[in-house]
Amino acid sequence: MTVLEKIQLLGRYLYPTGRAFKMPIGGFFDKLNNGLAASEERFYNDAVSILNSLLPDNANFTTEDASNWERRLGLIDGSANSLSDRKLAIKRKMSAPGLNPAKGHYQYIQSQLQAAGFNVYVYENIPDNTPTFYGYASTVNPFRHGQANHGMLPHGGALSNKIVNYIDEEKDLSFNLGGTYKLTFFIGGSTIGTSANVLLTRKKEFRQLILKLKQVQTVGLLYINYI
Repeated sequence: MTVLEKIQLLGRYLYPTGRAFKMPIGGFFDKLNNGLAASEERFYNDAVSILNSLLPDNANFTTEDASNWERRLGLIDGSANSLSDRKLAIKRKMSAPGLNPAKGHYQYIQSQLQAAGFNVYVYENIPDNTPTFYGYASTVNPFRHGQANHGMLPHGGALSNKIVNYIDEEKDLSFNLGGTYKLTFFIGGSTIGTSANVLLTRKKEFRQLILKLKQVQTVGLLYINYI
């Protein structure tokens, strides 16, 4: 049964009973009911169309809708990505709490990145007994005596795969981490010290989201392969 037929039938049920409201098929009253139903069907279709473009949870949400929401929400233009990835990023942004007291927690950052469709994991850098290396850093040993591995590339004494203040990673190259990694956290694969993959087309979006989620005084060290 179509939407129009359901509205027509509902109209018949809602009219008062009695001889004055008899509705023979094809009669004037039946034609009036059908006319009103056609108007109500247009209203219903318009309302559904608005909801489809407002909420990225349905198959009728288009790439044009995605572009409009990315502009409204201040997201990176995702036109080079699949619509499913764009919908995940938009849904995450729409549902993100504004004043969550746990926003600075590493698991919150991880949950938001994963909600946006990035298969990555976040690790705290917990202090241990080593004065210049902290927790995760000393465990997987990514930095020692000026050397770097696990995707951390040396660049004039700086680590290129880090995120501090800018979407453009080139601008973060010269940032000096100082003598310890106390204010750093790590983003990578599901096992400590392994790398995760992120689409190259989503690189700027990925970095923008981290910048919005992390505490301003912290530095993210990324075990990320852009593919």
